[in-house]
Amino acid sequence: MKFVNAMAGSLLLAVVPLAAHSEDMSYSYVELGYVDADLGNVASGDGPSLRGSVGFAENFFVFGEYTTLGFPAGIDLDQYTVGLGGRLGISDNMDLVGRVGYTEFDLSVPGFGSGNADGYVVSAGIRGQVAEDFELEGHVIHTDLGSDLGDSTALVVGGRYFFTKSFAIGAEYRTGDEIAGEDLDLISAHVRFAF
Repeated sequence: MKFVNAMAGSLLLAVVPLAAHSEDMSYSYVELGYVDADLGNVASGDGPSLRGSVGFAENFFVFGEYTTLGFPAGIDLDQYTVGLGGRLGISDNMDLVGRVGYTEFDLSVPGFGSGNADGYVVSAGIRGQVAEDFELEGHVIHTDLGSDLGDSTALVVGGRYFFTKSFAIGAEYRTGDEIAGEDLDLISAHVRFAF
């Protein structure tokens, strides 16, 4: 049911009236962010994130992401993701976007040591330019960490405003992830440098 709700939310972005724009959206960028995390009724945490992407062969890109979250009592959660993505332009200002990659979670708990779990991530979504300087996007992201932590399907919605062709600020909301049976919701703000 979560997957159906997440997919429906992403597809709603397709009906947003989009203004015509002649330039393609860049899939080559570096992004610095701050993430606020809510782990169910257990704890809240925060930390920095770094994301990047490099486009190639017109419709493809490689990407990487790193987020480190600090929770009370010195608990740290780090996530790494790397992979390959592709885009299909469905209008001058809207793309269908898919990604597949490897992901790893590292958890450190004082007094209990550390552990990690890894697996794969697959996503599908829509990215569109609703005005000359403003983008919206929505994605459904499925993460499978095998028998260690199971799998979850999340919905991500976000937007960014471009002050220039290469500099933007934005925000993102992600819900639906689960870690050790607890819901993980993320809200982030970021600065993007596109090239």
